[in-house]
Amino acid sequence: MLCAVAKLDPASTARLARLRRMANQFGIFPKELHGHITLATYTGEDEAAFIASCKAILSGYGKFAVRYDKVDIWVSVPESESIIVAVPRRETAMAAMQKEIAQAWAADLNEWTQADVWRPHTTLLYAPGADLTAIAAAMQREFAPFTAQVDTVKFSRVNGEIKTIDFAELA
Repeated sequence: MLCAVAKLDPASTARLARLRRMANQFGIFPKELHGHITLATYTGEDEAAFIASCKAILSGYGKFAVRYDKVDIWVSVPESESIIVAVPRRETAMAAMQKEIAQAWAADLNEWTQADVWRPHTTLLYAPGADLTAIAAAMQREFAPFTAQVDTVKFSRVNGEIKTIDFAELA
């Protein structure tokens, strides 16, 4: 699968990574944090066409800021798929670009990045079997709202590991 992700600035990524490392005190040692918000997850066959189309869409957008307001647990069924997330506001520019990509590629996006269900977030922790309530509470105590900057949208292939294959700089 290929993801189009709004890449967070290094200082914001470091801030979220510090929160993520709080899981260490609970015996959970997550991998490195890639500070981003997924805009679209493409599951189709023509990655080159998807990237070209997204770049054309993104050419109409400039750099933007995203305000993170809270850390939360998103509970799933089955519960083993629940995650801890940092939740940003649904900023106008980000929401508009996501919607435009999702409408253009609806037939080839996964269910979570369709225009009508997309919820912006940065995943801080996915750890089946962990006490997410306790870990999230620790993160929430340390969390303070902040603003991140997005200057780039990256196109990353995810197959067990994350490999960036292209990017678009925002004007």
